[in-house]
Amino acid sequence: MDAIAAEPAHGRTGRVTARVVGLCLLVIVLDGFDMLVIALTAPAIAADWGLSAHRLGPLFAAGILGMIGGSVLIAPLGDRLGRVRVLMLSCALFGLFAGLTTLASGYWSLLGLRLLTGLGLGGAVPNATALISEHASPRRRPLLVSVGLVGFSLGGMLCAGLAVPLLPRFGWRALYLVGGVLPLLLIPVLGRYLPDTPATVRDSPVGERGGVRRLLAADMGPDTRRLWLGFFINMMVMFFLANWVPYLAGQAGFSPRQGSLAALALNLGGVAGPLLLALGCQYLDARRVIGTAFVLAAASLVAVGYATGSFGVYLAAAGLAGFFVFGAQITLHALAAAAYPTALRATGIGWALGCGRVGSVFGPLLGGEMLRSGVPLQYYFSGFGLVVLLAAAATFTLSGQVASAQ
Repeated sequence: MDAIAAEPAHGRTGRVTARVVGLCLLVIVLDGFDMLVIALTAPAIAADWGLSAHRLGPLFAAGILGMIGGSVLIAPLGDRLGRVRVLMLSCALFGLFAGLTTLASGYWSLLGLRLLTGLGLGGAVPNATALISEHASPRRRPLLVSVGLVGFSLGGMLCAGLAVPLLPRFGWRALYLVGGVLPLLLIPVLGRYLPDTPATVRDSPVGERGGVRRLLAADMGPDTRRLWLGFFINMMVMFFLANWVPYLAGQAGFSPRQGSLAALALNLGGVAGPLLLALGCQYLDARRVIGTAFVLAAASLVAVGYATGSFGVYLAAAGLAGFFVFGAQITLHALAAAAYPTALRATGIGWALGCGRVGSVFGPLLGGEMLRSGVPLQYYFSGFGLVVLLAAAATFTLSGQVASAQ
């Protein structure tokens, strides 16, 4: 596995690209599973240990805090050591600590294990995204990056699907056992079958080095700051939805099973949205497609807040929220991948995700605090919707250089 080289003259196609996308998709599926498992197990954990709703917020946030550390510390290692090595390391970390969560004896041990699991999760997605981008042709890059990143929602769907039969029969620890064993089994497969970045040029130009300082230089700085704002806002909303939709279904008068189904609908929308938006990005200006998706995401959030009288309406609104919120976020990754040269790509994506995950810490915590304060669901869903419009503005104003880099 060679160290990262410069941008290949053209993307690879055929079996090699399909293998890269498929294996990176598996990594991201397991990443999504181990990130979102806390949302599906939180009601059972709260009942088991007698936790109040506002104490769940730190449990949700702990994994995200770990992901921030992984995004800015582990992910950039892929630019120096090779994407595949860092993917294997990331899988080892989040698989090990997810598995050890089955042994958690109380609130604080669970909190620490979620933090350590997040460290591995944070290193995986930037390098998987960079690998897919570097094996794809520029025209197909948004679609193939989005295909890989729907793994996050597929992981959420897998977790929600397994929660229905496993939680009543085996308890919440069984889901963490699944989330621990599968990444560890995947590591030797990645080492054997996943090729690293095409090494067309061994040494990248000096101007492409410099880490985060280079990201903020005059030519990249304005787009970097807009991407960071878009990631910050939308990931705040995305993780608020991912963590609280099952619980809020209960607050709206629905059963725990219906809460799991709402989470399934949210993640199903999160699978369809990125693919359809990425197809649109192949033929239209990606900034306009993603910016419009942010506007529609704001409208869908308002709809979720007011869809409390009928479970069918709530389910449909959750699906639409997943379509636009997850869809806009995942296709935004494709813009981030296009914005940076190969020698800075994992660093650029990692820092954008790190900023996003700072925002995503606030989503779960705000959800807990708002529940404790008694604010009506309609108000804070609408508030989150208004904030998403700022992400739309940041995306619409990205430079033409980012759009042309696709």
